[in-house]
Amino acid sequence: MAAVAESVKRYSRFFKIQQARAVLDYGTGTMRNAVYLAREGFSVYAADLPGQVEKLHGCPARRHIERLLSTEELPQSRLNVDVVLSTYVFNIIMDSSGRDRYLENVTANLRPGGYLLMEVRCRQPQERCDVTCGDYFACAECSKTLTHQELDAVMAPHGLRRISHYYRSHAVAAIYQMTACRSHSG
Repeated sequence: MAAVAESVKRYSRFFKIQQARAVLDYGTGTMRNAVYLAREGFSVYAADLPGQVEKLHGCPARRHIERLLSTEELPQSRLNVDVVLSTYVFNIIMDSSGRDRYLENVTANLRPGGYLLMEVRCRQPQERCDVTCGDYFACAECSKTLTHQELDAVMAPHGLRRISHYYRSHAVAAIYQMTACRSHSG
């Protein structure tokens, strides 16, 4: 199994201090982060695309997870978790409508006041958009990388406010908190 994401290790202590107990690993992949957090004492739900969920059903690590869900189940699941993890998932969603749907699923399953840990590949200083790029979703180079300011702009309409971030050589990890007055529609 691949190593746990550095951001998950780093912020798991913060989540414990905040008395966060329930976690949704949204885009769980091989469940590396989900299993790590389950072993750290969190109740963990894991979600991914239907094909990946099918592959994970027979995985021995599955026993550590409270529930394995398909992304198709998330809009109506209302898990009311304390934390949603998203490590490198946002980089592979290429259009703004797909990103909005992803964030709608986040907020539909996150309790008011809960946290989103968003880790993405960040743009390196030498990476520049060309003059035809109208916004950061328009060109392939931009849609694959984000800064914390760009993440903030995408998160704000969903009631998510950044409370912390840090950069590593190739990534930015940010913690967002859902505003307590945010209500779920649907």
